[in-house]
Amino acid sequence: MELMDRIFYGAIEEFKENGTKFTMDSLASRLGISKRTLYETVPSKTAVIEMVIDLTFADVKKQQRDIFENDELSLTDKLKKLLTIVPAYAEMIDYRRVNEIKRIYPHLYQKIDDNLNSDWDRTMDLLEKGMEAGIIKRTNLVVLKLLLVQVFEKLLDGTFLIQNNISYQTAMKESLSIIFDGILTDEHKGS
Repeated sequence: MELMDRIFYGAIEEFKENGTKFTMDSLASRLGISKRTLYETVPSKTAVIEMVIDLTFADVKKQQRDIFENDELSLTDKLKKLLTIVPAYAEMIDYRRVNEIKRIYPHLYQKIDDNLNSDWDRTMDLLEKGMEAGIIKRTNLVVLKLLLVQVFEKLLDGTFLIQNNISYQTAMKESLSIIFDGILTDEHKGS
């Protein structure tokens, strides 16, 4: 495994255990490398957190491309998969700690927010095709996008997850189940 990959996974573990209070010392120790080697690779803790954000959304975007390009998936399956994407290493992330990034590193949280609000065109096109095909009820897509983005943002805030003792993955699955059961026509529910 390359050093950047090791740093990435080590940073996720540090973040999971210590939130934004992790130190470059503790990360270097976890990785079994010198602090100097760590700083030669990544210049600061802020850069480490930014790297985790960037690589997380790069993984999400790759999954989106794979879904869009998979001609074997039905439109309904594509939509369900698109709206339930989680990073490949999602089980390692404690989403309840993302609120710390929002408080302490607002400029980094803005990157998260920007990613959540971008690249919706192809998904909106699929939803429009679903409405034209009669698979999805006629729906105001601007409102639907707002609803979806707000669910994603609220779950990333972490407070809801902590107060309800629920994982991000479970809350997302339940939220999207509610949304899909509300937008699919009766003849297409469960397909």
